[in-house]
Amino acid sequence: MKKISIICCLFSASLIFADTVEKVEFEGLDRVEPAALEECIQIKPRQNYTATDIDNTLKALFDKGFFSDIKFIKKGNTLVINCVEKPMVDKVAFEGNDAASDDMLKHIVKGRVGEGRLFSLHVVKDILSDFQMAYKTLGYCSAKITPKVIKHPGNRIDLVFEIVEGSKTTVKKILLVGNKTFNDDELKDLLSTKEAKIWRFWDYESHVFREDKIDVDIENLTEFYKNNGFPFFMVTSAVAEMDVDKKSHYCTFSMEEGDRYTIKDVDLESKVEKIKADDFKKHIALVKGSLYNEALINENKEMIRGKIALKDFPFSDVAVDVSYDKKEKTASVKYIIMERPRVFIERIDVVGNVRTLDRVVRREFSVHEGDAYNVYKIQATIERLKAMGYFDDVQATDSQGATEDKVVLTVEVKEKESTANFRFGLNVSDADGFGGVVGVTENNLMGTGRILSAEIFWMQKQYGFKANIFDPHFMNKDFGAGLSFGAHQSNRKNVDRSVTRSLYASPYIRYAITNRLSQRIGYTIAYHNKRWWNANENILYDKIPENKIRGVYLLKDEYGKFVSSEVSSVLHYDMSDNPYEPRRGYDASLTNTYSGIGGSVRFLRNEVEGNYYYPLTKKVTFITHANIGHLKEISGTRSFNRYALGGDGESMRGFDSYGIGPRDLNNSSLGGDKFWTLSFMMKAPLSSREIGVDGKVFLDFGSAWGSKFDSKYVKESNSVRCSIGVAIEWARSPLGVPLSFVFGFPLRKTEQDEKQTFTLTGFM
Repeated sequence: MKKISIICCLFSASLIFADTVEKVEFEGLDRVEPAALEECIQIKPRQNYTATDIDNTLKALFDKGFFSDIKFIKKGNTLVINCVEKPMVDKVAFEGNDAASDDMLKHIVKGRVGEGRLFSLHVVKDILSDFQMAYKTLGYCSAKITPKVIKHPGNRIDLVFEIVEGSKTTVKKILLVGNKTFNDDELKDLLSTKEAKIWRFWDYESHVFREDKIDVDIENLTEFYKNNGFPFFMVTSAVAEMDVDKKSHYCTFSMEEGDRYTIKDVDLESKVEKIKADDFKKHIALVKGSLYNEALINENKEMIRGKIALKDFPFSDVAVDVSYDKKEKTASVKYIIMERPRVFIERIDVVGNVRTLDRVVRREFSVHEGDAYNVYKIQATIERLKAMGYFDDVQATDSQGATEDKVVLTVEVKEKESTANFRFGLNVSDADGFGGVVGVTENNLMGTGRILSAEIFWMQKQYGFKANIFDPHFMNKDFGAGLSFGAHQSNRKNVDRSVTRSLYASPYIRYAITNRLSQRIGYTIAYHNKRWWNANENILYDKIPENKIRGVYLLKDEYGKFVSSEVSSVLHYDMSDNPYEPRRGYDASLTNTYSGIGGSVRFLRNEVEGNYYYPLTKKVTFITHANIGHLKEISGTRSFNRYALGGDGESMRGFDSYGIGPRDLNNSSLGGDKFWTLSFMMKAPLSSREIGVDGKVFLDFGSAWGSKFDSKYVKESNSVRCSIGVAIEWARSPLGVPLSFVFGFPLRKTEQDEKQTFTLTGFM
């Protein structure tokens, strides 16, 4: 009975609100034509209409997006629909923005509110939310944005966003909770979020708070722990709380380390008949008893997959299965070789490269149309494209081709806004004094993949400019070719009483022989003007006047204008674990130079250099450096073609610039035709990785000797010199260049050698 009563009431209500009108009219329309709204009207003249008809009509009219308000008014037998049209936006402007450019903000607004579009309050609210997110990305968490409407006749408006950016919010303190194995400083080095410290004054951006950094830091912590024995590590929470001053944040990372695991067993199984697992077990680098390392497990997987693919088994894949013994805290790793469906590449599409030429992208491909669909080679292609430095992101997707066994491979690249780098830095060295450098490098010139760089440098004893253009795939071949040229003036008044101006050009080619071995072959032609400096008169002469020579002056024929023409080859072999910060392995190079293909300077010079790296502890690396060279004089060499040691902060530390080597009786450096050095060093970090300060303890041995001049006028010795000392190397100094502070003390020297206890160097 109760249900029947409710239904009756509802039926009665609908009858009560039923009504009719003779006419339906619109009121308040300006830009909108009534004909455009007829389809929305569900109320017909001289027909009953209900509250439901009004609601449906109202909804349909609002859905058109033309109106900010609609009212239904009955005047006699006429139903008037009073509409308030949304204003039209004439202009969108921004006031008070500095950190965020107009173009950046317009890009956020674009397509939602703009000139000629209708104003919508809820759209503006969405835009304000996006503005706040954009400012947080820039580090301005306290930015205030207020929309202001300026009305004009004809229901038109200007929309102005008034912005108070405030100051960037920094990170006041980073709190780590739950770390037991690794200390706070060690983990903070891994974070992109940095605490505000006085010594970070030159790198303010490093301690500006950004929400996107938090996600990166969670990944960094997780990766670090999982690569150091903790497979079940997790960051349970990452919270950023603004301080009461509204200018800084407290960031708290809470974590659960879990147990530390070691590797119990490593096995490789093949489920493909033609592939024998034993043939590939030698590529497994995991060692029984070593710490669990997720990165190494995956690297081994990729290594095995790559080796199989290179053996003409493209339709194979490698899976990894890890089982854990939680009682023994061990992990057993099994690699499984499986067969994949036979699929071929029908077509490769490249999208997203607006600036970079299509051929520049495609020449990095390891697969081509018609090839087998090889997952390893496709991944290698992606990595090569990322390594080019032109793209923020590279993604490869596949779709069904014309038949079931064919796919269309789409490689989508997202280009960087700019591939140019500008630099400014201060230089300092014991030999050349204090100065600076300004330079620019374009890594993708006009989308061709060519590299163009140029810089101007000036120092107290040297200044000039140099430029270089390099094509890494010259004429679409697997070798690079380039051209370097420049000019400089060097002041060696205190070395051999000279000031030399030089102009040079050097074409060269460079190519990889193997993954570890590369070669550079170049030719250099240079014009020099070496002038003699008279210390008594402080005058430079193009040649030494006969009446100015006092006694025997061995270098008198080296002054004047001359041309040198050299061809050189550099072979470099690198077996180190990291080309930038090696800790294990070795590298070696062989340099051969012949001068005499034209010009007036003729010699043959050969040098061998090598380094050996061995980690003594987790932080201390033992380094052995050796270098040996010989110059065969033919004719016309100058002192700067020959060898002298000291003053560069690298070889024979504790001796002055050109401090070791043959000298004349006036104590001018002549340079020798033979030299060798041998250094033993221990290197360890003295700060966090972010600051980049390393310390070295060194023991240097070496000698430079051999002169073409009459021995009775030359002071020289081939005896072994020895020095000991310490060095502090600051890779990320506020000057913009790496600095080296060297304190060296000679243990063995000769009478003519010149020592120097402290040496400061810093070059771009």
